[in-house]
Amino acid sequence: MVEVSADVSLNATGRWRHPVRIVRDRPDLTPADVTGFGP
Repeated sequence: MVEVSADVSLNATGRWRHPVRIVRDRPDLTPADVTGFGP
């Protein structure tokens, strides 16, 4: 697992304005430890 920094802004064509950046590795977490997001 990794911690990321993301910006949700879109440009006029609908593309993401800023890339997602990896902040740090999280070896203490597994996929079962985090909540999902989205619809």
